[in-house]
Amino acid sequence: MGCIQGIFAAQYDVLRANGHSPSEAFNETVEELTQSLMPLVAENGMDWMYANCSTTAQRGALDWWKKFRDATKPVFEELYASVASGQESQRSIDSNSQPDYREKLNVELAELRDSELWQAGKTVRSLRPENQPAEKELEA
Repeated sequence: MGCIQGIFAAQYDVLRANGHSPSEAFNETVEELTQSLMPLVAENGMDWMYANCSTTAQRGALDWWKKFRDATKPVFEELYASVASGQESQRSIDSNSQPDYREKLNVELAELRDSELWQAGKTVRSLRPENQPAEKELEA
């Protein structure tokens, strides 16, 4: 989840810094991935996605995927080493053992929940058709 949150935050921040509204930035960052791309990848595979998107999307994906791999691989290597060494488990044990852990956790969770990114998301999700009240048929 940290990787996904970090990527979402980075893309959202870049879009906002370049003049996109919160809803535009959220749509381009989260909605496109979760509502459009990932369901298709899950159902059909990544090779299918490449074969069935526009040539513009193909070109961009082919040109950029290795840069994203190379940028994130060191982070995954650091994380893997931390898990393998027991450092991550120890951090969880130490954190969860603190008497004020729940209060500190709630502050961290509130920072995410109250961020512009996720407040925009709350608004955008509320506008999805499945979240709209059903219209009652007019009686004649």
